[in-house]
Amino acid sequence: MKRNPFFVCLALNLGLALAGAAPQVPGVVIDHSPAASGLYIGSPSLAILTNGHYVASHDFFGPKSAEFKAARTAVFRSVDRGQTWQPQAVIEGAFWSTLFVHRGALHLLGTDRHHGNVVIRRSVDEGATWTQPTNAATGLLRDTGEHHCAPMPVIEHNGRLWRAMEWRNPPVAWGINYRAGMLSVPVDADLLRAANWTFSEFLPSQRTWNGGDMGAWLEGNAVVTPAGQMVDMLRVQTRSPAEKAAIVGVGPDGKTTTFDPLTGFVDFPGGGKKFTIRHDAQSGQYWSLATVVPERHRAENPGGIRNTLALTCSPDLTNWTVRTLLLHHPDTARHGFQYVDWLFEGDDLIAACRTAHDDEQGGAHNYHDANYLTFHRWANFRKLTLADSVPLPAQAPATVVKTAQLEITGRGWTLTPLANGAKAFSNRNYVWQEVPKAFQGWRHTQTGGGVRAELTVKALADTTVYLAATQPKAETAPAGWTPVPEGTFQYTDGARTRMVIYQRALKAGETVGIAQGNWTGSLLLVPPEK
Repeated sequence: MKRNPFFVCLALNLGLALAGAAPQVPGVVIDHSPAASGLYIGSPSLAILTNGHYVASHDFFGPKSAEFKAARTAVFRSVDRGQTWQPQAVIEGAFWSTLFVHRGALHLLGTDRHHGNVVIRRSVDEGATWTQPTNAATGLLRDTGEHHCAPMPVIEHNGRLWRAMEWRNPPVAWGINYRAGMLSVPVDADLLRAANWTFSEFLPSQRTWNGGDMGAWLEGNAVVTPAGQMVDMLRVQTRSPAEKAAIVGVGPDGKTTTFDPLTGFVDFPGGGKKFTIRHDAQSGQYWSLATVVPERHRAENPGGIRNTLALTCSPDLTNWTVRTLLLHHPDTARHGFQYVDWLFEGDDLIAACRTAHDDEQGGAHNYHDANYLTFHRWANFRKLTLADSVPLPAQAPATVVKTAQLEITGRGWTLTPLANGAKAFSNRNYVWQEVPKAFQGWRHTQTGGGVRAELTVKALADTTVYLAATQPKAETAPAGWTPVPEGTFQYTDGARTRMVIYQRALKAGETVGIAQGNWTGSLLLVPPEK
């Protein structure tokens, strides 16, 4: 058989990881793709075969990938309970896909590309070869519109298999046009035949929900409530640091969906990122591995904080407790433990993680664009408590600056002049240009480019506060802020990135977090003292 050059590349990357970078990366390295390759690791999935062997998979995204045309998914196998892994196959036309075992056969269910058709494949040789979804009789389940998902659970309930998915309609933008839905099929049906599957109606969200802080819902979990109802429990994209999940009801026939925006949102640690929920009959609890935000990183845009993985649980899907912190790295800009797929194995949890971490080639592109697929095992998970958490490094003392109107608190910034020709970042030579005359002579919270800071401002009297953030792709101001007329300037990177100035009225005693991104962040603008 002729060897696939892409498959050879996978094996080479795996060899590099095992030979060099693996010791510093938490867990067991399954695959490694250096940032310079332009191929980033996404969509981890994990299955246990009937003979006890493990199979793991991930797809590739990024500038050198084919994610928008015919995405690629790599499959690996372990015969020693995750201690070592060997490449099995590279599948063309598989993205955001879930591995699961049904009736002794391994299946892979997802899309064929970024926002693509719904497809399913079957393997009977431990993931080495797969059926091809060429038509409605061989695994092409839905070829109308654009679909979105992640490797989410496929569960059995009331004689059917269930799996959540989203439909992007209208097919523009990210997130806000995702409609929540559910796929299901009788357990004794041929899973490759599209006619056997039921697709629910797909329910749109509204920006006015959750007090106006509703960017999207996505990556839903099929899960059964304590009352026996099938629901779709989704990640919610918010600006507020108070992370949420949304619970969408699914009719018993799998055709209808319902949501009450007044009661359907629940507090969920890690709800701003993909999470997987599974029910444990032994403990009676629902468990999740979620990427939470430690208090030290608590700020707006929690979806961008992915450096801490936690084990959480709930008796009822609505009240969630962080049981222990499993993985942590102090840096949030280029480190992440995310999109974890996991399974029960007796008293252990086993997991596959999309990991952004250091390697011998300069590390991950950023926290999101991961360079590793890693395997993890946590023994006696039901007994873990916060006392068993990985240690969090001590923080440097917070910086506190007071003016007549404001108290500014945080880390990773200093107050410096905002002026034409002044240095924009502490660790780069870019300078500010075209600073509006009305803001010349002000100061701003200077950060390091690519270094996440923490920043909170408290009003000591009724006042107006100002921030500057990179110009958004859409005409959307940060929640609660309004743009200042003619309030733009730029810095001298290659793109001449523009900044937009926003304002917000605060009452005395009111506190607001200033969102800090992974490159520019948001700058607090402080007027001169009178």
